[in-house]
Amino acid sequence: MLDNYRKIVVGANKKMNLVSRRNVENLLERLIEESLLPLKWNVCRLASPLIDIGSGAGIPAVPLKIEKPGLKLTLTDANRRKSLFLKRVIDQLALEDVEVINERIENVCSDGVYKHRFGTMTSRAVGCLSDLMNWGRFLLKPGGELIVWKGSSLADEMAGLDTNGWEGADLWRQANGLTLVRFVRLTGNAA
Repeated sequence: MLDNYRKIVVGANKKMNLVSRRNVENLLERLIEESLLPLKWNVCRLASPLIDIGSGAGIPAVPLKIEKPGLKLTLTDANRRKSLFLKRVIDQLALEDVEVINERIENVCSDGVYKHRFGTMTSRAVGCLSDLMNWGRFLLKPGGELIVWKGSSLADEMAGLDTNGWEGADLWRQANGLTLVRFVRLTGNAA
């Protein structure tokens, strides 16, 4: 099913900018592999339901859903075309228990129906850690985990970061400069 997903993204990428158009197939292969890192990192629980912030082409959440089909998934993206693309991916791959929200995450966080609803929050290439943690305080259940894919900006983002109400950071550095960052929302902290 990952091959079908890859083909759908490559085809759609010709019409809309989902991933870099330069060497798209090799890049997409790497992005999918990196999306699956939490399945190989023993500290990650990937508790359902999972919310992905700024889903774009579905990276990292769709590959995680494909490999862990029981995962309930909410994909968010403010871009209408990308949200419609995600709905098409879900239909074409017959993925169950997946919701797409075409809305800015700040608006999602102002809707009480999502307060403390999620067991896991993921994000790649969206926002700085401080913003992600603020959104996570609202969206994650106590004990919920925030998993973020970060590059060279990580050291700057970690400096002076307010980790009040969080356990972590657990870091898993990859040889290519990517780092997986994981925080756990502490029980009883207010949002």
